[in-house]
Amino acid sequence: MRFIVFCLATMLCLGTTGAFAGAPEPTTDEQKTFYAMGLTISQSIWSFNLNESDLELVKSGINDGVLKKPPKVDLQTFGPKIQQLQQARASIIAEGEKKRGAAFLAKAASEPGAKKTESGALITTIKEGKGASPKRTDTVKVHYNGTLIDGTVFDSTLKKSEPTTLIVSEMSKCWTEG
Repeated sequence: MRFIVFCLATMLCLGTTGAFAGAPEPTTDEQKTFYAMGLTISQSIWSFNLNESDLELVKSGINDGVLKKPPKVDLQTFGPKIQQLQQARASIIAEGEKKRGAAFLAKAASEPGAKKTESGALITTIKEGKGASPKRTDTVKVHYNGTLIDGTVFDSTLKKSEPTTLIVSEMSKCWTEG
């Protein structure tokens, strides 16, 4: 909670300098570091799903705090509500993601050759393997491409020259079914 408040305060301090609205490209290492700080802060508050007017209020609060202006609200009253707001906004995001996920799964289930495993994972065999299936105690070498439902790759061994080595019993259940 304190980290979120700190991040919000820092982000707004940086954003209220007047340079934030039309900030030039960072060129020096210090400017790039400040820009990276802003990116880091934005990642810590993304779940608030701020729109422009929300962000302006956050900037105003940071500005008033940094410049030691009288606060417009009582922090003792509204400070604890930050976590409640974050949870409510995160729930809205989660509902949207659930709907997108359900649509993705429905489409994937209708693909030719798609099978649902015992755990509920959907699999499609691209090329049938030869030989015995590995046991839970075996170690295997695999290449994989982990993607989000929008196709964004979040993890991949395909760009590396070597596959990764994994112990079957430590793999996600969906990897060992089918």
